[in-house]
Amino acid sequence: MKKKNKKKGAQSVAVIGEGAQKKFDFGMLLLLVLNTAVIFGFYRYMLSTPYFLPVLVIYMVAFAAFLLTYIIYNRGFTRNGVTVDMLPDSMTNEEKVDFIEDAVRRKRKSKWMLTLIFPFVFTFGFDALSWIIPENIISVFKG
Repeated sequence: MKKKNKKKGAQSVAVIGEGAQKKFDFGMLLLLVLNTAVIFGFYRYMLSTPYFLPVLVIYMVAFAAFLLTYIIYNRGFTRNGVTVDMLPDSMTNEEKVDFIEDAVRRKRKSKWMLTLIFPFVFTFGFDALSWIIPENIISVFKG
């Protein structure tokens, strides 16, 4: 929602609710937990099968595709923190507001992609730590 204020004859636009506390999204959390359980569980199961290498490649390609899609859809996050005053004077106030609102709208619409990106990060991170940590812990106890 936007609110237009008149200040010394010039229009400035203030976005209402920027500093307001947002409601926690339990649906998104549930989706994140479910996706993490499925992606991580399937990956750990496939470790013990002869088809692990193709699954690893598919996981890497899927992770890269989701990550690039998220970044490209949000236009590289170049619109983050942009205010009306930062935009060129050649743009009308309406174009400036549309520009800023488009960035907010894109972030909101692409939030679901994070529920697919984070499970891959968790899965690959856990797998990498499972290679490193057990050896270090065993070496500490052996002296």
